[in-house]
Amino acid sequence: MLRSIRIKILGVIALLLIVLAINSSWAVNNFQMLDDSIEAIMQANYRSVDAAQNMIVALERQDSAILTYLFEEDEDISQTFREHEREFMKWFTLADDNITEVDEPEIIENIDNSYAEFALEFNKLQNIQVEEGTDAARQHYYDQVFPKFEDAKDFTRRLLELNQNKMLELQGQAETRASNATKTTAIISILTVVTGTVLALYISGKITRPIRDLTKKMEKVSQGDYQQQLDIQGNDEIVKLADSFNTMAKQLNEYTKMNVSKLKREKQKAEAIVQSIGDGIIVTNEDNKIILVNKAAEDVFDIREKEVIDTHFLEALNNQEIFDLIKKSKDESQLYYKSYTDISMIKDGDTNYYRIIVNPIKAKDSKTMGVITLIQDITKLKKVDELKSQFVSTVSHEFRTPLTSINMSIGLLLDKIPGDINDDQKELLQVIQEDSERLNRLVNELLDLSRIESGKMQMDFDYYDIKNIIQHAVKPLRIQAEEKNIQIKINVSDNLPKVRADHTKIGWVVSNLVGNALRYTPTDGTGVINIETKQTANKIVTSVTDNGSGISEEYQKIIFDKFLQVNGGESTQGGAGLGLAISREIVRAHGGDMWVDSELGEGSTFYFTLNM
Repeated sequence: MLRSIRIKILGVIALLLIVLAINSSWAVNNFQMLDDSIEAIMQANYRSVDAAQNMIVALERQDSAILTYLFEEDEDISQTFREHEREFMKWFTLADDNITEVDEPEIIENIDNSYAEFALEFNKLQNIQVEEGTDAARQHYYDQVFPKFEDAKDFTRRLLELNQNKMLELQGQAETRASNATKTTAIISILTVVTGTVLALYISGKITRPIRDLTKKMEKVSQGDYQQQLDIQGNDEIVKLADSFNTMAKQLNEYTKMNVSKLKREKQKAEAIVQSIGDGIIVTNEDNKIILVNKAAEDVFDIREKEVIDTHFLEALNNQEIFDLIKKSKDESQLYYKSYTDISMIKDGDTNYYRIIVNPIKAKDSKTMGVITLIQDITKLKKVDELKSQFVSTVSHEFRTPLTSINMSIGLLLDKIPGDINDDQKELLQVIQEDSERLNRLVNELLDLSRIESGKMQMDFDYYDIKNIIQHAVKPLRIQAEEKNIQIKINVSDNLPKVRADHTKIGWVVSNLVGNALRYTPTDGTGVINIETKQTANKIVTSVTDNGSGISEEYQKIIFDKFLQVNGGESTQGGAGLGLAISREIVRAHGGDMWVDSELGEGSTFYFTLNM
């Protein structure tokens, strides 16, 4: 009888050992895969990311040097430009030697070609400066040098985004493997505990104390306590089993210690990567408590990670604007919100500008687990943009007087006040007059944009019915819409709260959006433009939707930039690419915001918000 029980016990224990071995092998395999994934994140793409970031910095410094040369007549431009050129080529060579993704060779080639063109145009600019003067050099900069600079910078950003996205993909794979390993190990451990419990019930009352002691210790081992040892004397099967158990427990204990130590090292490596990133990073959990702050963010907000960890965001930073952005990014019911904002901060007597970008951390069930807040220093870009705006404003003012004289002179000639003109002369004068008027509109738009950006444009604020503003703005465009066989539909409720706005300027915004939609909407009778207004928590959101050709994702990112024109519309002439830029600045001057949502072939929707 005892022999039969021992055989059954040995059989059951053998089964348990097999299960434990599978569990251990599975865990080792998954943790090894997790380790490999983390290593991949650190090594495969980090060098390319670092190289791309440094290339962008070198490019921006070259552009800044050129602007300094043009507007401050810095004679050391060539030396400064070449210093940063050497810095750019150093990081470009590193990126070229560290190709890890399929699309990288093409991007590297595009960077090489576009940068070569940028450097060539710079050499031409120097010659033009010497031979033709500063005005010609400045014009060459805007026509040739700056576009080549933007091309090189855009391709470098693509290299950066490609490697960053790959790092995020590898990180996701590591998290998935870790989750699978944890679940599988837990399931097998539970099965082991259940099996041991069944065994204890089966042999209860039939075996001696050593077997009961062995069962209890095995239960503890299955629960993760690998320091258990059996002290049984004798030479029968139970003793051999006890020895095997002791050996197994020692090996499991050593294995556990080894893996915990390895996971700690990998965690430290991952934290070191985050700390080394040049942009500030703050991670908050679902309760808006800070769980990570890197060195760059500490310097920006003058905080220390160890002092703010596990404290509420507002308690640590006291910045309501950023906190509102974090809350909106987590609110799945919020239909309209932007994921970034620009802020300014005074530090050591200087004003610094930062772009705050927030992204929610989503679980597999789409539940928000937290938010990553990225803080990018855009001070240099802001100052360069201000310099460009000042230049444009100055040039526009200088254009107004000669343009006025030209228009008056053409009017006098067309009225035949100086004398008769023939038909050919009249036709030429009318062409000159049309082009002069276009140039005058451009100058006025530039001046309007300059006034808005500088805060000097006068706003006549009052409370108005948004429906009245829309109807008044759309009325002049209906004839044009009928000629093009396009429908304009207004869907605005009569009981919406009034908005605080400048009636004329918001009407101009609506007219501009509808006018743009008329250019890109089909004229075969299927074209429809819908204007709708909705009320959110504290804003009135107006949208202008067309079923035209749509806007590519590439253009959506820069659609509100100055002088940008999207190809594909019916219009062959168009404007200067300032309409959307002015519209957004007007809306921002009202305390609102403007954005676009579009797909190629599916049409576009432009949104803007106003305060109630």
